[in-house]
Amino acid sequence: MPTRRLTRQLIWQLLLYTLLFGAVVTGLKAALVWRNGQQQMDAIPATVSRLYLPLLSQSAWDVDIPAIQLQLRLIAQIPGVQSVVLRTELGQSLRYDNPEQGGQDNSGQYQLPLRSPHSMEAIGSLQLTVSRQHIYSAMRQEVASATLAFLLGFFGLALLLWLLFNRRLVRPLQGMAEIVRNYQPGMQLPPLLPGQQHGQIDNELSELAQAFRSMSNNISHHLQERQRIENELASHRDQLAGLVTARTRELKQLLSFQQLIAGISTRFINIPLHDIDQATQMALGEIGHFMQVERCYLISFADDWLVNTVHEWCASGIQPTTHALRGQSMLQRSWACQQLQEHGLLSLDNLDALPEHAMLERQELEEHGVQSLFMLRIDHMGRPVGLFGCDMVSHPRQWQGKEQQQARLLGETLANTIIRRQQLQALGLAQQQLHAANADLARMAFSDGLTGIANRRHFDEQLGLCFREARKQGKALSVLQIDIDFFKQFNDSYGHLAGDQCLRQVALCIQAQLPAATDLVARVGGEEFAVLLPGYQATAAATLAEAIRQAVWQLAIAHGRSSAGDRVTISIGVASLQGPPQSEHQLMRDADKALYLAKHRGRNRVETATAHAGTPQGN
Repeated sequence: MPTRRLTRQLIWQLLLYTLLFGAVVTGLKAALVWRNGQQQMDAIPATVSRLYLPLLSQSAWDVDIPAIQLQLRLIAQIPGVQSVVLRTELGQSLRYDNPEQGGQDNSGQYQLPLRSPHSMEAIGSLQLTVSRQHIYSAMRQEVASATLAFLLGFFGLALLLWLLFNRRLVRPLQGMAEIVRNYQPGMQLPPLLPGQQHGQIDNELSELAQAFRSMSNNISHHLQERQRIENELASHRDQLAGLVTARTRELKQLLSFQQLIAGISTRFINIPLHDIDQATQMALGEIGHFMQVERCYLISFADDWLVNTVHEWCASGIQPTTHALRGQSMLQRSWACQQLQEHGLLSLDNLDALPEHAMLERQELEEHGVQSLFMLRIDHMGRPVGLFGCDMVSHPRQWQGKEQQQARLLGETLANTIIRRQQLQALGLAQQQLHAANADLARMAFSDGLTGIANRRHFDEQLGLCFREARKQGKALSVLQIDIDFFKQFNDSYGHLAGDQCLRQVALCIQAQLPAATDLVARVGGEEFAVLLPGYQATAAATLAEAIRQAVWQLAIAHGRSSAGDRVTISIGVASLQGPPQSEHQLMRDADKALYLAKHRGRNRVETATAHAGTPQGN
C-alpha cells in the first residue's frame, strides 16, 4: 500500500484549518458590515427627522413648492434613500426618486409625520423608501478584499510551511525511517539525526531518536536476557529430561521388582511340597537376573544355625559352591555369624573389608573366587530360619542402599518359602501320621478285635456292594455260614482263654483257604463266621466249603465233649445267588437254612441251599 507523505498530510490539514479560519473571519467581517449598514439604514429616519423635517414642515406650511422640492432632493441624496414622497392633508403629493438607486429590490419604507411649525397639528406625511443595496455592495467589497488578502497570505504560508516541514521534519524522519527499516536487533545503531551529539535533546525529533535508541538498547538487553533464559531453560530441560529418564528407569525397575515380588509370592501359594524346590530355584534365577548378580542362594536352618537345605542359582560360567554348607553350622564362621546376628546382614564390597580375625571367611571366599558378597539373615517369629545371599565373582561391586532394601524385601519374601517348606514337611509328616491313625481306626472299625479278621459290619457293607455288582453285571455270588460245633461245651471244659485261642486258630485257618483277594471271611457272632465269595457259583462254593471244613478238622484241636468227634469241627451252610426277586438278605437266610440243615444232620458237614432254575453261572 503506497504511503502518503507526512508533509502533504500536515500542510493539507493546516491549510484546511486556515481556510476554515479565513471563512470564519470573512463571515465575521461581512456580518459586521451588514450590522453597520443596517444601523445606517435605521439612522436615516432619525437623520431626516432631525435635519430636514423642520424645514420641510415650514415649507409645506408656507406652501413653498420650490423649497419643498429642494428639501426632497436633499433627502433623496442621503445614501440608501431610494425615493421620497410628501403627501399633505390638502391632497398634494410630491415625489422625488434617486436616479442612482432606482429599480433596486430589498427596499424598506418609513412613514414620518409632518406637523405644523406653530402647533403639533399634522399637516402631512413623508414616506421614505430605503434600499439595502449599498449594504450588499459594501459587504461584497469587504469580502472580496478580505478573500484576496487571505489567499495571498494562504499561498505564501503554504509554501513556507512546505519548505520548513520538508527541511526540519520530513527529511530527518525519512532518514530515521531508513535506518529503522534496515536495523537488526543486536547491530550497532548509527546516528539517527546527522549533526546532533549523542544524548542531546533539543526538540521532539531528537527525543524520538533518543527514544528509539533506548528502545534498541532495551531490545538488545531483552534479547540477551532472552538468550540467557533460553540457555537456562535448555539446561533445565536437559536436567529435567535426565531426571525424567532416571525416574522412569527407577519406576520401571520398581515395577519389575513389584512384579518379581508378586510373582514369587503367588508362586508359593498352595504349592505342593514336591514342587517347592523347583519353584525356589526359578525364584532365585529371577532374583539373580533382576539384581544382576552372578550367584544367588537361599539357605534354610534346622536348629542353632545348622544348614538344612541349600538352593543356589549361578550365572553362566559360574560354579556353584554353597551346596558344601549343607549339614554345617554357620556358628563355625564366627565373624560372619556375629555380623548376621548383630546387624541382620553382611555386606562386603571387596575382600579388603574383612578384618584380620576373619581368616576362615577370607579363605572360603578366596577359594570360591568371591570378590563381593551380600548376605541377609531371614527371621520368622523372632528366630533365624535361613540366609539369603548374592555373590559377585568376575569383579567387585559396591552394594547400594536401594539394593540392600530390595534384598531385605526379597529375603522377607523368600522367608515364606522356607516357612512354607517347613510347614509342608510338618504337614506331610502329620498327614502320614493321620493316615496311619486312620488306617488303624479303619482296621479297628472293620476288623474283629479277637481274631483280626473282618467283623459283621464290614461283611454287611461288602455283601451289599458285591450283591449290587453281581445283579448289575450278571455275575455269580455265593456266601458261607460257618459255626463251630459245640463251642459252648468247649469253653466250659477248657476255659475262655482256650476258647479265644480256638477262635483265632479257626479264623486263620478259614482265611488261609480263601484263594482270591476278593474273598472275605468275617466273624459275625460268638463262634459264627461268614465267607463272601464273589464270582462263585454253588458247586465251586460247596467245594471250597468242604476244603475249609477239612482244614479245620486237620487242626486237631482237642474237644472231648463234642458229639461230632474228638476234636473241634465246623458245620457250613452254602447259598448262591438265585434269580430275581432274591436279595442279599435272602441270600444270607438261605445260607442260615443250609447251616441249620448241616447241624440237624449231625454237624461237621457242608450243606447247600436248594438251587432254583436261573442261577447265575460263575467259576
